[in-house]
Order: sequence, then C-alpha cells, then structure tokens
Amino acid sequence: MNIFMVSSEAYPFSKTGGLGDIAGSLPLEISSINTTNTMNTRKASNINASLIIPLYKQNYKLINKKDILTTLEIEHGKNIVKVDIARIKHPNNDNINVYFIKEDNLFKRNGIYSENGIDYNDNASRFILFSKAAVKLIIYLYEKENLEVDIVHIHDWQTALIALYIKEVFNEEEALRKLKVIFTIHNLAYQGNFPVDIYGLLNISWKFFVHSRLEFYGNVSFIKAGIILSDIVTTVSPSYAKEIQGEEFGCGLNNLLSDVSSKLYGILNGGHDEEWDPKTDKYIKNNYDINTVSKKKIIRNSLYKEFGFINKSCPLVTMISRFDPQKGLDLIYQSFFEIATYNANFIFLFSKNNYFKDFEEDFIDRANRAKNIKVLFTFDESLAHRLTAGSDMYLMPSRFEPCGLNQIYSMKYGSIPIVHAVGGLKDTVINYNGAKTINKATGFVFNEYCIKSFVQTMDLAFDLYYNKKDIWNKLVANAMSKDYSLHRCALEYTKLYKKLLSDK
Repeated sequence: MNIFMVSSEAYPFSKTGGLGDIAGSLPLEISSINTTNTMNTRKASNINASLIIPLYKQNYKLINKKDILTTLEIEHGKNIVKVDIARIKHPNNDNINVYFIKEDNLFKRNGIYSENGIDYNDNASRFILFSKAAVKLIIYLYEKENLEVDIVHIHDWQTALIALYIKEVFNEEEALRKLKVIFTIHNLAYQGNFPVDIYGLLNISWKFFVHSRLEFYGNVSFIKAGIILSDIVTTVSPSYAKEIQGEEFGCGLNNLLSDVSSKLYGILNGGHDEEWDPKTDKYIKNNYDINTVSKKKIIRNSLYKEFGFINKSCPLVTMISRFDPQKGLDLIYQSFFEIATYNANFIFLFSKNNYFKDFEEDFIDRANRAKNIKVLFTFDESLAHRLTAGSDMYLMPSRFEPCGLNQIYSMKYGSIPIVHAVGGLKDTVINYNGAKTINKATGFVFNEYCIKSFVQTMDLAFDLYYNKKDIWNKLVANAMSKDYSLHRCALEYTKLYKKLLSDK
C-alpha cells in the first residue's frame, strides 16, 4: 500500500502548530505499523508512506543538485511555471521519501504563511500551484517509475484543491483513476476562502464555481473541494467531528458537513512520542518519569530564577499557545485580577503565527501590573519544553479546540490541565469531580465559557494542590499514565486506509 501525505507543513522540516506535528509524524508512525499483526508491536510494515511539502527557505540546506528528481511545467493562470522536484530520504527513516516542491518566488521566504503577523497576499496562488504540482508529481512517478499511489492523504485548506484535481480535473489520467483521497480538517476556522478574481489561477472550468463545489458566498472556497470530493473526511478528535456539524462551531459549513456525515470520522491526534517525553527530553537537564516526578521542582526552581520571580515556593502555571482569540485570550485577560491574587506564578508563552496583534499591547499592559505574571511573545521550542516540564498546572481555556496537543503533553509531563469542555480537550482530559472520579481524573474541565466558570475551576485546582495533596498526586499519576500517543493515532488511520482500499 502506497500512501502519499501532502501538507503545507510537516515537522521536522516546517511547523507552525499541530498540523505540522501530525503531518510530519504520521508517515513515520504509519511506516512502523505492521498492519497484519494484531499485537501492539512495531515491526516492518506493508505500508509505504511518502511526504510531499513545499521547499521553504530553511530547508534549502537539506538538498543539492543530485536530489532534483525532475522539473515539472505547471500551467498557472496565463503562465507556465517551472517547478523543481527534490527527493530525499527522511532523516529519521530511510524508507520514507520526502518530495519537496521547489519554487523560489513562492516558497523561499522567511515565513510559511505570513511575516510579522500579516498573511502573504498571494497565499492563494502559492497553494494552488503547490496542489497542482503535487498531483503532477504523482502522475510523473506513475509514468516514469511505475509507482502506483493508492491513497493521497491531504491536510487543511492549503491542499484541499488536490481532491478536485484528482477526482474531476485530471481524473482521466491513468495514475489517478483508482486513487483514493482522505482529507483531514485540523481547524475548520481556516478555510482558504478567496475572492473570485483568483479563479483564473486554478486553470479549471467555471462549471466548478457552483455551490456544490467551490462557491461559498461569492468566494472561492478551497476547503469545500476537500470536504465534497474526498472519499473520507477526518477531523482531529471525535467531539470536534460532531461539533462542526452544528451551527456554533461549523463556521458556515455545518450543513455541508452534516450532509457528508457518513464519510466523516473523528480521529484523536496523538502526541509526538519521542520529542515529548520527560524521561528523554533533550531540552530539560533533570529528566524524570512517574516515579521521579519530584524532579519537576528542580526545573521549576530554575525557571523561577531565570524569570526573577520573588515567591519561589509556590506552584507554576503555564500556557503555551498561539496568541489567537480561539485560545481563550478573553478569559485570561478578564481574569488577570483573580490570577494576580493566587499564591502561584504564571508564565504565558505565545507565538506570533497569525496572531491577534491588535490585542497584544493591552494584554501585556494588564499582565505587567502583577508581580506573579510573565508574558513572552516568541517561538522558543526549548522554553516550551522546560515550561511544560516545570509547571504544576497548564491552562487551555480555548473557546473551541479541534484537538490540541499541549494538554496531551502537559499530562504526560505531570502538569495538570485546566480546560474548556470542547473538542479534543473534552476527549482527552477527564474531569475531577469528587471522590467518585479520583481513579480516572486527569485534570479540570469547565463547561460554560465564562469568567465565573473558569475562575471557579482554577479555585478548585489550587484548593486541591494546597490542601489535598494525596488527591493532587493521584491526578498527576493518572495524567502521566494516559496513552495519547501518535502510534495510537496512526493505528486508527491505517484502519481507514484499509477500509478505503477494501471498498475499491
């Protein structure tokens, strides 16, 4: 079985968030699964996974002239664009081919989608070309190397047009006739909706600009192509798959998603097993496990010294996130008075990828009024790991959350999450609700998205931390024992792959 993963980003080559983590890690995990073995072991697999991504500026050092497989001529509006295809072996698995789509004018930039919080104004053009090139590459490999791809797994709006090109534009190509397509929605809020004046870049008939294909309130909607034309649509958690069929979280596409519910699946994302493990984490000096969790205090004390906190005997609460309204920034902002009164220190680490720039100054100004709150705006992988390892609690009060990975990482590191009951947060964090839940609970979950509910939940968490240490320690043990691994996620996807091929 040959699977091609196509994504606009993929770790370790490129990453802005959970999309990069999953698209980059799934090929590795899928390749490790023996689909004929019912035991949960990792042996050689009969699934061959490959990855197609754009060649961004930071990855030019990975390729040289001998890696250029071919040059494809892509019709792009009124122009013919020459696109180089570079092929290398994945640095973590020689059995996985990585194909880079190389087009310097579109992809050799400082950012992936944006710079300084501002989206590139030609993102539609960039990912239209990328989608065409990915399909042309599959055709090339079939004709020149006799490689028959069975399934193309595409991710988010940036690759959604691939479903249209495979199923209805180039569908007479021999390489594509039996090809199955899976489309994964990582966040429905990002849809790839563009003004109709970009339509000429698609090089397709106007017959596709109808409600049943690409038209969405007068705009061109990339994501609709993926939803309508893929054989299977997945989201990154079971609860999110249900939520997006309703008006509150459906982002205007809820009726469409309800119509395709028979092919809509929710598969819970998994944490990156090797990169995020307190026993082996390369970013922390004092590695630990469930039996040596007391070492967290050493890491915490180091952070307190680094950030100059006065009170060094209290718990640390962290949040690592995009600075985005989705992430519950309004709840944090409006509860800064209460946060300032807790006998605890708080560190907020925000990245500036597509961030809510207009709110930054007010947020920092209010946070700076308290001595126990620090706010940083930077992408710092090392600090993210150290904060997760050193914290006692982790805040994730998202307004909506397709899956989320940070709450998974925090539990694995013994940092108890405080989350809103939506999407993947609801699917992964088991709420503490008294003695009857003590053997299963892994965190604190509030149902109503409001300041009162959020603060009451924090109050409960601090009460347990200070006054009921035996219960708190049990929550930490429960959280660290949960399995939300990528391997578990990959097993679910292999089941879908097999289902697709058995339906041929």
